[in-house]
Amino acid sequence: MLKNEDILEEFKKSLIATTKSISKNNQVEINFTKENASIDGNSINLSEPNIENIKKNLTYIRAEADALALEFRFHSKEIHNNFIDSNDVANEIFDAIEQARIEARGSMTFKGIKSNITKKHLLDLNKQSINDDNKISEAFKYVAFEKFLDVDLGNNNKKNRNIIQKKLGSDFENVFGDLKNSIHNQKVFALKIKKYLEDYNLFEKNPNKKTSDDKNQESDVNSEEEEKHEDNNQKNDEKNPNKIETDTNKVEIQQSVSMEENDEIGEDSSEGEIEYFPKIDINNSNDYKSYTKEFDEVINANELCDQKELEKLRSNLDKQVFTFLPLITKIANRLQRKLLAQQNRNWDFNMEEGYLDTSRLSRIIANPQNKLSYKQEKEVEFKDTIVSLLIDNSGSMRGRPITVAALCSDILAKTLERCLIKSEILGFTTKAWKGGNSREKWIKENKPSNPGRLNDLRHIIYKSADSPSRRSKQNLGLLLREGILKENIDGEALIWANNRLKNRQEKRKILIVISDGAPVDDSTLSVNPGNYLEKNLKEVIYQIENKKEIELIAIGIGHDVSRYYSKAITIMDVDQLGEVLLNELSEIFNIN
Repeated sequence: MLKNEDILEEFKKSLIATTKSISKNNQVEINFTKENASIDGNSINLSEPNIENIKKNLTYIRAEADALALEFRFHSKEIHNNFIDSNDVANEIFDAIEQARIEARGSMTFKGIKSNITKKHLLDLNKQSINDDNKISEAFKYVAFEKFLDVDLGNNNKKNRNIIQKKLGSDFENVFGDLKNSIHNQKVFALKIKKYLEDYNLFEKNPNKKTSDDKNQESDVNSEEEEKHEDNNQKNDEKNPNKIETDTNKVEIQQSVSMEENDEIGEDSSEGEIEYFPKIDINNSNDYKSYTKEFDEVINANELCDQKELEKLRSNLDKQVFTFLPLITKIANRLQRKLLAQQNRNWDFNMEEGYLDTSRLSRIIANPQNKLSYKQEKEVEFKDTIVSLLIDNSGSMRGRPITVAALCSDILAKTLERCLIKSEILGFTTKAWKGGNSREKWIKENKPSNPGRLNDLRHIIYKSADSPSRRSKQNLGLLLREGILKENIDGEALIWANNRLKNRQEKRKILIVISDGAPVDDSTLSVNPGNYLEKNLKEVIYQIENKKEIELIAIGIGHDVSRYYSKAITIMDVDQLGEVLLNELSEIFNIN
């Protein structure tokens, strides 16, 4: 039987490994302290456990570690600090709702974390007396957690609900619903909180608040000049809502450093990386622009709905293509056999070292000093290859086309994985019909002429290159969810996919686009020239094809896409997609 000391040590090791894995940063330091748990730079400090606590409060201890790991992963201090104000009450509320966002986002990805944190909140609420004067920030934290995850923290949270309902009145549900929609974008989320705090007189407006940079300059300017300087800075920030995001992207990326896959953490644990729209060297033309990128998002598929719904959607997907499945599986197996066979039969002979060449045994017997009696396996080109599938998630793809595309992509990814070829599956659409928040902002700003792209982009990661196929299987069922498929802005989607590949280490990079026609977005085209999106798509394709760093191939479903892409295939029957896709890969890898 293990001693208490051994049990404690094993528990600490497990807690450290789990916390590191959830934080998505293998370099983070996990320390144990007798003080309150906290984050300090690149360190996560956990409360020192003991045997009694482990036996009585195991869930609580795990929840505390989970919450800090999620904060490390999903929270940028730099973004957060840009919204800190002089009003202490407002700041406490701001911190509390942000904490609820972090916990809710992690809970959407990991069922175990959701259970741990929910139980922790229930325990904390049980400790509170009904007669306690609850802080409004605490009330916001618990109520926000409830609303973001649709959980019930019981009667002990009733007083908190009443407090917040009095503050928000009839807007209670709308406020939390709106915040929930931005839960994956910290900056947009923060902007909304600030707005609501101002609207309900909880946030002290302070336009002359000094930043740290301004304080450093204080000795060089008088107080009057400082006030002007601060006013100007604030105006510039309001005019350019992406300014803060530009400065903070580096922080978010550092916090999402990739680590080795931990199969025990849960489904899609590798899919939680933070994405952003970076500066790129494949550029839109000078006359193409976006009215705002404030509402754009890159999101993992598993974050758009819960696990139970994903499982149901995947089951529906399999049922819809049941008759088609044997054919595509047969073709995929044939591709796999050919790829593996090609791997095994490519050798360099007459080498000085390597494997002994049995066909040269007589030579060795005749002359043991003969050095040219060995063989070495050739480095097959496709071993250092990545294939990216970019699927048009527009409304016109609804039905059989998107269903078959999802299944073919899934089977293709599994096939390539068995042959040690990396692959990723991406989708592109918009967050709304007819413009969404981008159009609303344009209207509020008196409809300036020639606004450019006027809708909110949504780029979806169904499978990342470093994630095992089995973890992304259910994600593709999302394509059958009502309301996912909307408009398609192909040019910017190609830029996004191109730059994901550019950041990969593989020598050979292949991008396959599956689409059913021209880019369409009613909101954009209603206030710009009719060929606005199409012209941009052609220019982006031209740049990618001419750089020749990435092999670009397009498969058009029901529409000829050869007018856009140099290398394009058109299929009229969607059930041909699987065969065409796999045959095309056979040609790419020069398989006879």
